[in-house]
Order: sequence, then structure tokens, then C-alpha cells
Amino acid sequence: MKHPLLQEHADLATAVGILDDWAAHRIRQRHQPGLALGIVFAGELLWGRGYGVADLETGTPVTLDTRFRIASITKTFTATGIMQLRDAGKLGLDDPVARHLDWFDLRFGDAPAITIRNLLTHTSGLPRDSKNPMWTECKAPDRDDFISETKTRAPTRPPYEKFAYSNLGYSLLGGVIEAASGLRWAEYLQANVLDPLGMSETRPLPSADDPLLAKGYTREKDGYRRDAFDFWLMQGFEASANFASSVNDLVKYAGFHLGLADGTALSPYTLLDMHRVHWLDEGWQGGYGLGLGLHRIKDWEISGHGGGYPGYLTAFSVCREHQTGVIALTNAVGGDPHVYVEQAYKLALPEIIRATAEAKPAPQEDWQRFVGVYESDWTIQKVVIRDGQLQLISLEWVDEKPTILEPTEEAGVFTLTQAGQSNETLRFELDGEGKVARMWERNEYSLRME
Repeated sequence: MKHPLLQEHADLATAVGILDDWAAHRIRQRHQPGLALGIVFAGELLWGRGYGVADLETGTPVTLDTRFRIASITKTFTATGIMQLRDAGKLGLDDPVARHLDWFDLRFGDAPAITIRNLLTHTSGLPRDSKNPMWTECKAPDRDDFISETKTRAPTRPPYEKFAYSNLGYSLLGGVIEAASGLRWAEYLQANVLDPLGMSETRPLPSADDPLLAKGYTREKDGYRRDAFDFWLMQGFEASANFASSVNDLVKYAGFHLGLADGTALSPYTLLDMHRVHWLDEGWQGGYGLGLGLHRIKDWEISGHGGGYPGYLTAFSVCREHQTGVIALTNAVGGDPHVYVEQAYKLALPEIIRATAEAKPAPQEDWQRFVGVYESDWTIQKVVIRDGQLQLISLEWVDEKPTILEPTEEAGVFTLTQAGQSNETLRFELDGEGKVARMWERNEYSLRME
């Protein structure tokens, strides 16, 4: 059944239709086996579709219930588990890893100890992967081998010097979860993340005989041929990239990351902390939070994670400001999920914003008496009525965004809504004749110019 927003807003339906036809065309053009694509709004599936096949041999079509290995999207679940345990007082983000893993003693020279925060933000200085060709031979070390080989892995740099993506680091976080909770990594996440969110179709430990699991394929070879990868698990590296899930189940997870779950999985304040920048990229175009990558598409802030596994490339993302998410799951090397995600945002999000925009209230009748120019020894500002709002602009910095004056229950008193500032108070002081004499901005004032 078509989502009500698509029924009521023709331009949004058109944008989604263009995305649908474009995705189908691109799948055919690239001879791509399969794709599951979904757009989330306000915690619900706005639109989604499966393209191509989950199995080239049987021709089983991809649906929104088809499971894919979502690879490093797993890191977002592991990070959520760590944050739950932090909130429960079982660990601190600035705890040395060695406090929870007694076998771990890696350190770069005389640099500070590697902390849980370093692992969460990929700033530990640890190598990226196993010392063996894990991704080439599709074989991961078991837990005992993981520990024994990790003990020999010297950090390549001190903590916090650079961002350096590390599956090894996130795999260590799985051990931290086990040490702090007393449960195995998969058991803990099942009981404390998946079950509370109703994610019954997501698998921390996928199975080779799962009838809903898409087969993963190689890059395209001569004659448009693609070979299927053998099924394997991440074993000692499982906390970094082992999950399997579907679009329909990840819709629930998107609702959680949009802050729309009932709070049973994580405090909204902790969730907000996960989505803010903890490491800024060198080019200042993006960064990394706590288990989540952060970047921009046009003017929109996007957070989420991609995943790459032999035979699967995936992407999970949300735009918290506009309560929207996009999920793209593919079952082949070269699947380019981020291309589908970016196109979905570019086509659909402007129409979602327009379709859900609140009608601007009419200006209040008494606002006109506040309009005018106000001067102090520091600056000259002007109060105006624009876009149904009372706004404060600087005549010296007229290109800057205006400060919005939000009405309060008290006459002549407003809340200042201004980027980078706390929501304090602006008050207009009246003289004996009821005319505005001063404008008090926080604890300072400007005089009205006649």
C-alpha cells in the first residue's frame, strides 16, 4: 500500500518514481545481480523496492525481506552496545582497553594507553585487519587465534594522531562488551538491541542455509560472468562486520537512530552523542561519531555507515534533521550502494521537506512595535518581520543567518534561536508611554534609534 505522504503529494510521488526507474535502469546497465532500496520517513518505510535477483542460479527475486550481509554496518550495533554499557556504569569511554581485556597490552612507545574511545572513533593507531589475508581467502581467525595474533600487532601510531579505520579495533570492542556484560557479543546485542527494537529478522550470526540470505557475487568478469562467494563468518572479527539484515528490518533501526524508538535501547542523549562529530576529517567535509560516519549531501547532514563484505556492499544512513533515512543493500562487488543512497536523498528529500513543512504562522499584531534599529557601542541591529517570524539581523553582518525571536508566554519577551548560542532571552523594555526604549539581549542592552 502506498504511503499516505506519496498519495497526498504528487511531486514526492514523481520524485520517487524517477528514483525507481533510474535504479532499475542502472541495475540492468551494470548487469548487477540485486539491490534492495528503501526510503524511511519518521520511522516508517516511505517507499522501497527490490531489484534483480538474490540468486543468479535460481532467479529468486530480491525483496525488502531479502537478507544481505551488511558487513561494517555491524559496527553501529557494536557501538550501541558499548554506549549502553557506558550508561549502565559498566565501563567508561576513556577506560584503557586493558582494564577490560586483561590480555591486551599494546601501546605505541611511551604514548598513552589505547582507550575504548580510541577504538570507537578509529583513533587507536592499531592496524586495520588480520595479519593473514582474511578478505582474499575469505577466512577469519577464530577467537583464540584472534587474541594470539593481536598480541603481536604493534600500533602504527599513537592514539588520536590520525583517523585510521580498524576492523581490529572494533573486534576488540566485541571482547569489551563480553567482559563488561558477562554475555557473548551476539547474545548481548540480541537481548539488548535487536529484541527491544523488534528487529526479529536481523542475524548477528548468519547461517549458510538461510533461505532469505542473498548470495554474494564477485565483480563482473569476461562475458558478464559473476562467481558466487562461499559463505563464511567473521569469527574473531565478528563485532566489526558479521551481521545480516534486510531493508524491512533496518527500517526499524533507522527509526531508532532518528530518535523515534521508545528509549528501551538507548537514551536519546546518548544517541545524540553518537551522531555528533568526534573526529573531523582533514578536509572538514565529514567525520566520525561513535560508530557512525558523518558527511554532507548538499546542505543535509547525513550519518550512518557503509559495509563491504566479499559479495556484498551496503549502506545505512539517516538525516536526523528531516527524519529521513535511506538504505541500500547489494549482493555483488562493485554494487555502489552509496550512489543509490545519494540519488535517493537528492531526488526525494527536497520533496519530503516541502511536503512536511509546517504552515508559517501569521505575525502577531503587536510585533510591529518592536520593529526598528537598535544600537550599542558594540553593534547595530535591526528587528524585522519576515517569513512569519520576528527576526534580529546585524547590519554589520547582514549576510549571516538571522536570529529568530520565538514568542514566550510573557509579553515582549522572546527566546533567542541562534546557531552556536544557547536559547536565552531577549526582552523589549517599554517607556512610560508604552514605546520600546531598550532591547535587552541576554544581559546586555541596545537603545532604539529614532
